[in-house]
Amino acid sequence: MEAEKEYINKDLYNISEKEFEKQLTNDFIGNDFVDQLEWAMLMIQSKFKQIKHADHILPITVNTYDKSYLLSSNLNENQKFFKPFTDLQATPEIFPNINLKYMLINESIQLNKIKELDIKSKRNLRSTYKYVFEIATSYYKKDTECFYGIKNGYQLNDGLFKLSDETNKLKLSDLPNPISLHPNYYVPTDSLKYLDKSEIVDICKTITMAYQVAMSMYYEWSIYIKEYDNIGLIIPIEPQMLSEIYKTSLLKFENKKRMLHFVREHYRRKIANTNEDYSIFVNKYLRGEHKFDYRNFYAEIIPPKYDLLRAKTKKKFIDANE
Repeated sequence: MEAEKEYINKDLYNISEKEFEKQLTNDFIGNDFVDQLEWAMLMIQSKFKQIKHADHILPITVNTYDKSYLLSSNLNENQKFFKPFTDLQATPEIFPNINLKYMLINESIQLNKIKELDIKSKRNLRSTYKYVFEIATSYYKKDTECFYGIKNGYQLNDGLFKLSDETNKLKLSDLPNPISLHPNYYVPTDSLKYLDKSEIVDICKTITMAYQVAMSMYYEWSIYIKEYDNIGLIIPIEPQMLSEIYKTSLLKFENKKRMLHFVREHYRRKIANTNEDYSIFVNKYLRGEHKFDYRNFYAEIIPPKYDLLRAKTKKKFIDANE
């Protein structure tokens, strides 16, 4: 059967891979918190284009990356992640059906999405592996002010998440084997041998690190910010950083409301009659406003899932995994 032709985006025609990588260099965003946040909000309004086009390549749109975590070593100095491939490796058993998205500001600027496909989707692709992942990556090219992305599928077994176990012997089926995300197309079973070793290592790190980020986010406060006609970003924060965010040009509220916070469990004194009183036990609960509007921006504070599962509340919060 004749292989389907793939067409490169015209903006990238006659540009080698090394030249393309050079044009992705981030040399215009400083280390300041406000600077990085406002640049990120500006860049997600850019056009999103495909690196390649073919019928079997699923397109990437701006909505692919809505609710992306904004990650940067400078932006999140206190944000720490466990290293992958250790005995602290988070797994799909801990976070099933992961759908983690993040925007990384570093030497380059990119958006990533790592999603585990559900059983029905995996069945449609006729995969016999334990897991199938959809990985979408878009790179910001500063001269055209556009993101260029591509979406690929990989299937693997759970040995990749057990590398810290000295008795575990990694098999080829534990490595990310390419699979077409289009049900009517087929990728040869030996296609793994055509990938560079560095590319395989990068894919392994991308998948395993997604679970480490999910682990940290499970315990962290964050805030979702968006313009009403655009996608939004989620910023992992320390609660004390909220006052700094409120000072930015994005969220400089004129009418400040009491910030959302947890009230610890405590006893409250109740008066029975004039001469008697008694105390009742009050469970931990949430108090305060968590949704804000200001100059075409919408913001919502998101408490840690760890705490939400332990506190009763009728408030509805954004789920970044949707």
